[in-house]
Amino acid sequence: MIERRALSLVMLSILPLSISAAPQEGDKAESNGKMSGKWLVAPVLSNGPKLGLSGGVSVNYLNQFDGSSPASMTGLSTKYSDTDSWTAFLYNRSYWDNDSKRFVGVIGQAETKNDYNDYLGQGPASVDTHFQMYYARYQQRVSGSDWFVGGSYVYTNINPQAADDATNVIMTEFDIGEAYSAGLGLNINFDTRDNLMNPKTGSNFETAITAFNDAFGGDNNYWAYNVQYSYFQAISDRLLIAYDTGVLSTPDAPTASQATTRRFRGYTPGENSAENSLWGQAEVRYVLRPRWELAGFTGTTTLFDSDNDLNESENWYPMVGLGGRYIMDPKSQTILRLDYAVGKANNQGLYLSLGQPF
Repeated sequence: MIERRALSLVMLSILPLSISAAPQEGDKAESNGKMSGKWLVAPVLSNGPKLGLSGGVSVNYLNQFDGSSPASMTGLSTKYSDTDSWTAFLYNRSYWDNDSKRFVGVIGQAETKNDYNDYLGQGPASVDTHFQMYYARYQQRVSGSDWFVGGSYVYTNINPQAADDATNVIMTEFDIGEAYSAGLGLNINFDTRDNLMNPKTGSNFETAITAFNDAFGGDNNYWAYNVQYSYFQAISDRLLIAYDTGVLSTPDAPTASQATTRRFRGYTPGENSAENSLWGQAEVRYVLRPRWELAGFTGTTTLFDSDNDLNESENWYPMVGLGGRYIMDPKSQTILRLDYAVGKANNQGLYLSLGQPF
């Protein structure tokens, strides 16, 4: 479920955090030889009250540069909805030199038509948005440790248009219009997970500090700070509890680039926003059979700043849900995930995609 501020948040640091997921455990288990190149095709699906039913396909090529590195992936994911919205993303995740070097690159474009019940607290609204983005990140392992340090560049063009007069009034009041943003980031990662696509043990700490400036090709000047921590606790061979928490701060960012509900399942990001967001979630994963898993999850997120108080319940967004996972490729541990999540105020979502949520 993608709309303009959800996509703008990609440029802040969602991609530096979420797209880093990639196969590893199976590769390490068979480090005596490289994985042969293979194609992997998977359906993608989402259904929610804003964009309606969206479906598409993800086509990926997996290969391994050496026997000690995770499998790398190059892919194209496209999706079209019954509201005439569409998205297309071309991406690459590469790991080489015994997993001492990591690269992520993304090119994306989208046309979205969003209907909101209470847009920015001002009532119903309809927004049509054109979106483009380019993202690249490189990280280097530090002296054989579990630390990775690197940098990133992100460029986006977000062009929202009011679909009716009432929405035009709201967008004019909040000064929402076409925006170009470009930033350079510092990315630091401490990663002890045994598997990046389907972790069973370990933890992952990531921080991204991004400076957006017109000198880099945009027209907005502000900073974005994102910190995320995930921990994976194996209770038994079949039972795992995964925890995830983080904070995103976007002081002085334009409205279209502020924090939103991000990729928090059960909500459409963008209906509400603030300078800061804080979230926490936990997920129980149970192995039914070697390639099948069940999942139950819950959590909450909040949006806050000087105009949105943490003590106000309307600024908190709880969710709960159930899901299933299928290991499409045991060696690379590539997961096909189906989740259904429910939030407050009739918010809900159905998601079918590659990879664990964290």
